[in-house]
Amino acid sequence: MAEITLYGYATSPFVRKVGCFLHYKDLPFTFTPVNPVNPDAIAFTKGRQVPVLKIGDEWRRESSELGSWLDELYPEKPLLPKDPADREAALTVDSWISDSFLPSFFRAAIDAPDDLRHRQRAWRLAALVSAHTPLPEEVRNGWPDLLRVAPFIQAMIKPLDRDEPLDAMQMRLGAEMLAHLGDGPFLGGLSEPSIADFSLFPQLTFGVVAGLEHELSAGRVPAVKTWLQRVAKHLPEQPLLIQDFMVVTPLKEALA
Repeated sequence: MAEITLYGYATSPFVRKVGCFLHYKDLPFTFTPVNPVNPDAIAFTKGRQVPVLKIGDEWRRESSELGSWLDELYPEKPLLPKDPADREAALTVDSWISDSFLPSFFRAAIDAPDDLRHRQRAWRLAALVSAHTPLPEEVRNGWPDLLRVAPFIQAMIKPLDRDEPLDAMQMRLGAEMLAHLGDGPFLGGLSEPSIADFSLFPQLTFGVVAGLEHELSAGRVPAVKTWLQRVAKHLPEQPLLIQDFMVVTPLKEALA
C-alpha cells in the first residue's frame, strides 16, 4: 500500500473530516500538522489550503473530493454508496454540511459577542494548534482577535446571510440536521454510514473532547446522540487528530 499522509490543523473541521474518512476505511496514515503561521509542511502545494492528502507521489485537496478519491483507490467500505439515489442523498447532505453547517461555526468566531467565554474558546483553540506546532506567545494570546480577521474565515462566511441572527441561524441548522437524519439510521436516511456522517460527526464531538465545551451539547437531542453512538462504532476511540494529552473528555465517556 502506498504511504498516506494527511496534512492540516486538528482544529479544522475539514481536516478532521478527512481523518474520519481514513479511519473508517481502516487505512493507516500519518497526520502531519501544519503550522498556520509558517505552513512549510505543505510548501510542495505552493499554497496554504488544508486539508492536503498525499498518497504515494500524488496529492489532492478539497475534503469532499478526497472522499471520492479514496473510494477510487480503496473501494472497500465506500464513503459514497453505489446506488445512485443513495449516492445523491449522501452528497446532498455533505454539501449542506460543507456549505451551511460548518461555515456557521466560523461565523461564530467573528459574530459571537467578544466576551470572556468567546476568548477562552479561542485561546483553547490556539493551545490545540500549538500542541502540534508551537506558536509564538503573542500569536496564542492574540488568537481571539486573529480569528476575527483571518482571510480564510472571512471567505468561509461570505456566502452566509449575516442579517440572520447567529442564534437563529444555529437553531435553524439544528432543525435541518434533524431533517437530514430523518428516521436514520444514518444521515440521508441511509442504512450504512457515508461521507455525510463522517463530515458531521467530528464537528459535533470535537468541542467536548477538546475542552471547548463542558458537555456534548448535540447529545441533548436523543435522536442525535443515538446517531453519534452509532457512527462512533465505525471509528477508533480517538479519531479527532488532537494530541492525546489535550483530550479533556474521552469520546467514549462523552457519548455514554
